[in-house]
Amino acid sequence: MKKTKSIIMWLALIGAFLTVLDTGIIFTGTVKLASDLHLNSSQLSWVQVAYVLTYAGFMLLGGKLGDVYGRKKLFIAGLLIFAVGSLMVGISNNASMIIGFRAFQGIGAAILQPTCLAIITDTFEGEELKKAIGYYSAVIGAGAAVGITFGGFCAAFVSWRLGFIINAPIALIMVFVAMKVLRNTKSNQRNLDLIGTVLSVLAMISLSYGIDGSSYPVPTLILSAILWIIFIVSQAYVKEPMMPLIIFKNRERFGAYVGSLLFSAAGVIFWFYIPQFMQLQFKDSAFVAGIGMVPMSILLFFVALQVRKIVKKLGNSKVMLIGLILVFISSVGLTAFAKTTNYWVLFPFTLTFGAGFALALTPLTFSAMDKLSGEITGAASGVYNTTRQFGAALGLALGTSVTAGVLKITTIFSDVMKLSSVLVVVGIVFVVLLVIRKK
Repeated sequence: MKKTKSIIMWLALIGAFLTVLDTGIIFTGTVKLASDLHLNSSQLSWVQVAYVLTYAGFMLLGGKLGDVYGRKKLFIAGLLIFAVGSLMVGISNNASMIIGFRAFQGIGAAILQPTCLAIITDTFEGEELKKAIGYYSAVIGAGAAVGITFGGFCAAFVSWRLGFIINAPIALIMVFVAMKVLRNTKSNQRNLDLIGTVLSVLAMISLSYGIDGSSYPVPTLILSAILWIIFIVSQAYVKEPMMPLIIFKNRERFGAYVGSLLFSAAGVIFWFYIPQFMQLQFKDSAFVAGIGMVPMSILLFFVALQVRKIVKKLGNSKVMLIGLILVFISSVGLTAFAKTTNYWVLFPFTLTFGAGFALALTPLTFSAMDKLSGEITGAASGVYNTTRQFGAALGLALGTSVTAGVLKITTIFSDVMKLSSVLVVVGIVFVVLLVIRKK
């Protein structure tokens, strides 16, 4: 691999890593953050929801902007927005400020994430592309886990603010390097589907809000369904759609999108509730809870690095299925031992989750991005990353919904792990019917 290509790959990997890292940092720092800013439980939940919703809601636009204006310009713009948002989150002193700038930070992440994947697919091909996607999946998988550990360290020994402020100088250094090495690759498309952008954002937000948060859930969900229908129909008639429907004509790719959505919904439940369970049930500190995730994080990262070799031997679809089954085993095991007070009882299931997450993520990514023309690479990248982030938003909303009114942590943990099991099973069904059956 040439030196310039290596630098480009690391730029894309670090950019993607930062966006996922800030998803995990908040999980172990919530108690300290709420205390410092005097947040109630609703305000505290919106600190995370605001980031995830704008992250998912503007992801399609982020991918499309890269096609229209070029990867280099969008990569730099995404980094700058993300840096400003991170810095302002780090110096926030009230609920409105931190929630608002978490939403702003999410917009930067929505631009940055699909652009990073599109840069990789533009730069590499063949075996080099598979290798680069393997690295991409590794850092995406490890990002949330590292964020949980790093967030616990910051909250316990420095300040939860450090986890956000540190993004600003890193992003500025990356901007300088990007200006030197990136080419402004773009397609011939010139128009933006602004109506589609508004419809997709409103559809996703209304669905998440209808599941958890709305005082009138049924009307909100009906409104969401109407918005989704209008959005999908509009994409068939717009000259240059934000979400080209041709992407979904490939059955394998469609199955990968649905599988990724359900897989992400199940995965975020694991990331979000395990640290809370360890702190409330085991009486661990935020830092100890973060340390408890380190073995799983290390395993996840190294398995992800080996996935390409495993796929060569077993095939993409089989590895994907094995990964999903391991995540299912983890969810069932954690459900069965939800009343334990011993970390080592849960430990094996954290490892199976880490291995399963790594094994499933890379094949899902490759199936979602395979056999695409250059003109829709950015849009397809946006769709794929939107399914993952929107899946995370749905997972959090569903988890909060099924545990509404429940106070006992063991019951909450058991219920959300059952939910995770159901989501993975549905994901496996879609993968078997649409991806493996096609093979």
